[in-house]
Amino acid sequence: MLDKLPEFIDPINAVNHNKQFVGRVNQSRLKRLVELIGSADRDVQVELNFYYDRVLKFPAFTMKLETVLELQCQRSLEMFDLLIQSEVTGVFTESLVLTEDLPAEIEVFELTEDKMSSFNWVEEELLLSVPLAPINDSSSMQYNNESASVIADDDSAEKTNPFAILQTLKK
Repeated sequence: MLDKLPEFIDPINAVNHNKQFVGRVNQSRLKRLVELIGSADRDVQVELNFYYDRVLKFPAFTMKLETVLELQCQRSLEMFDLLIQSEVTGVFTESLVLTEDLPAEIEVFELTEDKMSSFNWVEEELLLSVPLAPINDSSSMQYNNESASVIADDDSAEKTNPFAILQTLKK
């Protein structure tokens, strides 16, 4: 087991040697993630395990991620911390046609090159974990809906029937 997360990994070589990588990546190295979060000064704890899945008959992996993201609440517009804990199990393939019969919960990664960027891989998984509209459960909106009281006042007033003109034409 290595204690450092390498920037590039040869997945087939890692599977052949049953490698495990445990390390940290600073959020500031993940450029697309930085655009979505408030502060990128925290680390992402990463654990990658490579093995050959004898049942599926594919080179496989398990990725575990843990970090805290600082997001803007869409209800209160204040920043809050969101704990992200993710675990992904998947397989590597050279052709997606070979993976059509795999279970839906298994992620499929098509290998187009000999090596892949572990940082990009981690970033992709984190981006999938970020909610579209982050909301802090303990937040509340601070506003008074004045239009609701105006509508209530209008309901009490007598309204003219919009079809009254048609009634006069009918006569």
